[in-house]
Amino acid sequence: MWGREPGLSWSAPALLVLALVAAVLACVAFGAAAASASDAAASAPPPLQSPPAEVLPPEGSGSFTPAATPQPVPSSTYPPGSGGRVYGENCSGCHGARGEGLVGPPLAAAAFASLVGPMVVEGGISMPAFAGVLSDADVAAVSDFVAGELSDPEARTAQVAPGGDLFRVYCSGCHSAIGSGGAMPSLNNAPNIRQYPPAEAIAAMILGRGNMPSFAGNTLDVRQQASVALYVQVIDDPPSPGGFGLGYLGPVPEGAAGAVALLLLILISVWLAWRSRKAVP
Repeated sequence: MWGREPGLSWSAPALLVLALVAAVLACVAFGAAAASASDAAASAPPPLQSPPAEVLPPEGSGSFTPAATPQPVPSSTYPPGSGGRVYGENCSGCHGARGEGLVGPPLAAAAFASLVGPMVVEGGISMPAFAGVLSDADVAAVSDFVAGELSDPEARTAQVAPGGDLFRVYCSGCHSAIGSGGAMPSLNNAPNIRQYPPAEAIAAMILGRGNMPSFAGNTLDVRQQASVALYVQVIDDPPSPGGFGLGYLGPVPEGAAGAVALLLLILISVWLAWRSRKAVP
């Protein structure tokens, strides 16, 4: 009926071709899979090796987990009145002998004395104020010591302009463009960070506060943290090269005020032109 020959189907060549095609496709697929696996193995980074115990990074959701109790450090190696002596007697129990962090956060990003001094005087988060404990000379000495001896050298290269860019990307969504705070979901409010010492921004980035995640270590390095703090220091007392600052409420109110002023100028110009028009004979 289908024209078969005895003992052999006429469709056998077609089946043989199909089998050869299937075999070729299988070989191609296997080769592609092997090549992909070899490329992935070649491009994959080498396995991380555990560093020695003495340099293990702190555990936790961010880059710092406070120790259970303070550990006071002897300060007799520094002369009286020096920044090292003041630090050893008043700060090392919380921040560690070399600023590595214990109960308080590490000081790697505290790279500018202008940031450290107000934090020492006013305190912040869980840090007490030392205004009635340390003299102005002690505050200046310990600020210079922390910024010059305990901070990371990389953080000392921080600048304000990159800090402004980082602030607008990571912080302004909650704290507004000028740090005055704002409403958040679930009836929460981001605080006005301009009412705190600028260095508290570094502590908040390390520790995280409330709904604020920890940005230190996993998002921002020490230089970036210091840059953000320098920018917060600027917006705490912003310059006003263009005249009246309108309360520094941000670009939208300032733009609206400019639009109203421009509209008034247009109306005044039209009114003056209307009054000075001459009748055409």
